[in-house]
Amino acid sequence: MVRALLYLPDAAGDRLAATRVAGRTFAVRVMVAALRAGASRIAVPSTLRDPAVDRALRRMPALSDALEWLGPGADAPADGPAARWFLLPASALIHASVLDGLLAAPPGRPAVLAESAEGIAPVALLPATPPATLWPNTLWKGLAAGRPVGPELARWLREAGAVPRGTTGPYVDVRDAADLARAEAALEATLSIAADSGVDRYLHRRCSRWITRFLVHTDLTPNHVSLVSLAIGLGAIWCFWSATPASAFAGVLLYALACIVDHADGELARLTLQESRFGANLDWTIDTLIHAGLVLGIGLTAGGPVMQGVGLLGAAGVTLSALFARYLPREIEIGPTVGGVLRNIANRDLFYLLLLGAATLRLLAPSLVGVAAGVVAVGSQAYWVGCLVRIRRLGRGRTA
Repeated sequence: MVRALLYLPDAAGDRLAATRVAGRTFAVRVMVAALRAGASRIAVPSTLRDPAVDRALRRMPALSDALEWLGPGADAPADGPAARWFLLPASALIHASVLDGLLAAPPGRPAVLAESAEGIAPVALLPATPPATLWPNTLWKGLAAGRPVGPELARWLREAGAVPRGTTGPYVDVRDAADLARAEAALEATLSIAADSGVDRYLHRRCSRWITRFLVHTDLTPNHVSLVSLAIGLGAIWCFWSATPASAFAGVLLYALACIVDHADGELARLTLQESRFGANLDWTIDTLIHAGLVLGIGLTAGGPVMQGVGLLGAAGVTLSALFARYLPREIEIGPTVGGVLRNIANRDLFYLLLLGAATLRLLAPSLVGVAAGVVAVGSQAYWVGCLVRIRRLGRGRTA
């Protein structure tokens, strides 16, 4: 079992802990990091409780349930830190992955984040009961009284020979405005995801971060932003529905804007600690609807019942491919050759080429617009059919 204790490093600790960065205070960010690292109980000095913290807790019931506010006279827990306790400065930026690195330290001795070991705000993990002079008197009762304990804790860790551990994620000890800027930059560096394509990195993310920087200071939720992305995406679909050359190129621009806003909703969720399964499902559903609708629109622009059928087939293939890509294990792929190419049919870089190709053909060679819809229809169908074949082969291999 792992628990956590937030402490005030120095006299400025409560003020710095209440400072907001990207829409959340440092204190709330440290609490969430502890929860995500597996802490079942998080003790926090009552001096850190303010309206901003209470508002954040109302949106995070799991965190609220794990908190214990330390007031004057609060007794130390009977089991002490034998259950392993994180000791976390409330005025620092600490990512959950940093705490995961501490948990991986060899048992038997205290562990401390190497980057914090020389200062008065160490990030530490206590795997065994320290002397009584440290635990019930210096730490617990001192924090309950709202007294900074950073120097005493740092001195004890040095004397106890705490094992230094390198950082495995963003960490900034915030002391001044320059540190605040470093913390903001460290948070923004975590916004990209592994699935980002080239266009995502060099266009969408660069634009979405300007939107996100504004959104973190509003009461809008990530789901609100997702719905805005849907509205813009529907506009792009409408532009490709029996498109003229002008409306087709306008549809490409609206699709780009929808992608930028779509990135902003995820960034807002991660920065303000509002990730949720519902939000992830909503985001995926909107993405799939927009891509399928655009393919169908290209088929309708090509004209004629055959091309309309091709558009429907492509839209269905995009939807099935999205379902397979989302819910199948990573091992279910159709190979590194043709299948590896087809697997990227949902890649936004490729989809941009598709839309630009359709718009260009609508301008220069209208009779060939259906080629774009045909490419998606063939590619997406080949992807999900290939996945089924792969599943069948794996099934045979496991039963052999």
